[in-house]
Amino acid sequence: MFFMKFLKQIENDMAKLEVWANMPVKDVKRTRDFFKKMGFKLNGSHDSDDIASFIFSDDHFVIHFFKEDKFVQTSGNESSDTSKTSEIMFTIAADSKTVVDDWCDKVKQAGGMIVTAPTEIPEGYNLVFADLDGHRWNVFFRNPQQRD
Repeated sequence: MFFMKFLKQIENDMAKLEVWANMPVKDVKRTRDFFKKMGFKLNGSHDSDDIASFIFSDDHFVIHFFKEDKFVQTSGNESSDTSKTSEIMFTIAADSKTVVDDWCDKVKQAGGMIVTAPTEIPEGYNLVFADLDGHRWNVFFRNPQQRD
């Protein structure tokens, strides 16, 4: 009985779990403008000269884009040189190949860089792009035959 209550409590806590990612950027205003053009919603009052915060999902996923010096100060180490390395690549789920293609157009119009044009892969169809600071993003439509 205790174990079942414990598992239920963990399940309840996970349902409330919010995930925030923090990424360094050179120019907060430019980043804010880029992600607004991409269609993301600003995260309320978490916005200043040092941070642009966006809601990336209704399921409690937020990304803060910190001015690089503030990111370094907070994290206690240097940020990655995105011209040479990638520390992380977020994947954004798409509902269709057309949606992936639409993302490609939005990225170009907002000033981002297409790293890998929309491509058929065994798992589905994807696009990889870089934002204005070189952070990599994957937009992915999963092949319906590959679903669990």
